[in-house]
Amino acid sequence: MHKKMGAILLVAGTCIGSGMIALPLVLAKLGLVPSILLMLVIWFVMYHTSLINLELNLQANQGLPLGELGKKFSGRTAELIGTISLKLLSYCLLAVFIYGGSSIVQELLASKMAIEYSLESIATWYTLIAIVMLLLPLKLIDYFNRLLFVGLLGVVAILILGLALSINWSNLPLFSTDYADVSTWTALLPVVFTSFGFQVIFHTLTNYCKKNAKILKQAFFWGSLIPAIVYILWTCCILSVVYHDHPGFYHQMVEGKAEVGELIQVLSGVAKWQSVQLLVWWISLLAIATSVIGVGIGLFDSLRGMMHKSISNASMRSILAAVITMGPAYLAVIYIPNAFITVLGLAGMILAIIAVILPAYLFWKMKATDFHFHELKKNWLIHFSIVVAMAIIVSEIYNML
Repeated sequence: MHKKMGAILLVAGTCIGSGMIALPLVLAKLGLVPSILLMLVIWFVMYHTSLINLELNLQANQGLPLGELGKKFSGRTAELIGTISLKLLSYCLLAVFIYGGSSIVQELLASKMAIEYSLESIATWYTLIAIVMLLLPLKLIDYFNRLLFVGLLGVVAILILGLALSINWSNLPLFSTDYADVSTWTALLPVVFTSFGFQVIFHTLTNYCKKNAKILKQAFFWGSLIPAIVYILWTCCILSVVYHDHPGFYHQMVEGKAEVGELIQVLSGVAKWQSVQLLVWWISLLAIATSVIGVGIGLFDSLRGMMHKSISNASMRSILAAVITMGPAYLAVIYIPNAFITVLGLAGMILAIIAVILPAYLFWKMKATDFHFHELKKNWLIHFSIVVAMAIIVSEIYNML
């Protein structure tokens, strides 16, 4: 039972991060009703494709990173696509988390304590702490993540309650004027898709749960549904409150001219309780911390496995893997400033490949007849997931043009 709970919280914690904080910024362009429908569709696709990824791991009879699954079921090309895409996604997400976390800490110190620190120095400390965290035993990381995530859910609940008391229920932004515009959807689809990114931990959790199909299915169902519910409540509360109390900033959000730090600042000003103002900051930091652990541990585990033959000393292997896990993401934060939404969008395109398209291809190449999950016998679900993934990729390519 404790392993199932730990697995659920690791999946949910990996999902809920900077993406959650960014959601109101991009979904303001749609309004509440299209936003809720979009998040439910994305959740359904991500849960269904998680079963494909789990099936591949279980058919391989061990938890393997996507690249190794590609090699096992298809060959060298699929291995390269899987390995490169997964590493790129992990580094994109870690860069977003470091940037988002450092930006929020910087705003918090400046506004609450009148202390000025550069983003670079905060990011350096953030990265060093993350490296130390990755070197802890998985069991300890699991318990620490549970503590963080339970704290996060508690803070979310109190914050949503606090903001709900400020909502004018007769004046809600149900539909935006731009919700039917195709360019609006292309801008936000990759970002929303990335918010449900937990694909870096399939192999880790398959081994952690001792290849128990029932526990894994429940872990990914509840682990993805909890973020979906949190995202919907979070987005609805924030959009409703800002729309009523701060229409000028809401207009900035609709035009895509608002930053994450500014949103946190506005929210802490909108909240009527003094304690809620502090909770806004804490929720942001906790959300990013749980994501760094979830994504970081998947990449770290994969890199450490790749070094198994070349470096015999286990401690040296772990230290080097932890540095290589966080180092490139840290450098991206230092040299690509203000790239929060941009990097999230790029991550969405990569995620569409590794979460849906490549696993679906490997699933068809596998030619298994006996499945652990009977839902995978319905081909229309896989086809629907591929259509959504292609829409994400086309959207991000359109955004780059």
